[in-house]
Amino acid sequence: MSEAYAVEAMPRSVSVARICMGVQAVMGMVGLFLLFVLLGSVPLSRVVSAAGGAVLVALAVPLLTILLIGFLALRIPTRRSWVRACGLVVELLVTLLGLWQLLGSVSLGNVLGVLLAGVTFGQLCRSSSASWFDR
Repeated sequence: MSEAYAVEAMPRSVSVARICMGVQAVMGMVGLFLLFVLLGSVPLSRVVSAAGGAVLVALAVPLLTILLIGFLALRIPTRRSWVRACGLVVELLVTLLGLWQLLGSVSLGNVLGVLLAGVTFGQLCRSSSASWFDR
């Protein structure tokens, strides 16, 4: 007969990290939507001629990052170790990039983004998170 295995509850640190990642993904999508609306009000010929494909690349990187954070937040319940590892790398990079941006200009969005990424990174670094993902 097969043995029943105990279902371990998600630790608070992982829950907080998952919520922060969800908030990051939603805020990022709203921000990109507003940016697309703003770019939509500018004649396309100016955008394309001024920066060429650089604008598309510049918008693709944040979009892919936001989608990756959202995907990882959805995959956290699977308890795969690669989800935690990838989440740590992405959140560390987002935190470092946000700190770099804060050197140039301080805005509510920058501060909130750095705080969310830093909290998420810190929660994923906790021993309770590591042991929960190491099944």
